[in-house]
Amino acid sequence: MESMIEFIHERIGKKYYDQGIDFTMGNGHDTLFLSDYCKHVYSYDIQALALNNTKEFIKDKKNVTLFLKSHEYFDEDVRDFEVGIFNLGYLPGGNHECVTQYETTLKTIKKALEHLVKGGCLYVVVYIGHDQGKESTNLDAYFRTLDHKLYNVAKFEMMNKKNAPYVVIVEKR
Repeated sequence: MESMIEFIHERIGKKYYDQGIDFTMGNGHDTLFLSDYCKHVYSYDIQALALNNTKEFIKDKKNVTLFLKSHEYFDEDVRDFEVGIFNLGYLPGGNHECVTQYETTLKTIKKALEHLVKGGCLYVVVYIGHDQGKESTNLDAYFRTLDHKLYNVAKFEMMNKKNAPYVVIVEKR
């Protein structure tokens, strides 16, 4: 069985998009992946290490714009988009004290759903193996409140692995 990220990439890779957003740049793996399936990708992180790692990783990709700022400000750069990815947690190989924050992430997800085009999908990977990750599971309560006439929401998880990450997919109807 594939990892949650491989699961997301398999789903995303079934079509081509105009605008994609990597809300949590990290080391650039999702940014690079999206660049093969999107006309343009916008990628955000607050850590210089993430930006530098991603610059090196994506090399000469011309359809990517990287931002050293919080994902909560994505709407300063992007009006509408078809696909977006959040990986909630910390930068692999970076400072594990610097993690995505629940309140900021919730605020950003709410804005992202307003800018997501009809038929577009938002993928949220929640890593629960650390304290802030456990708090991020509170996002599930928000996702449950989304009007089923406007959004399809699904959760995919490994049921027999303690603290395994899971994915929430929100599709705008």
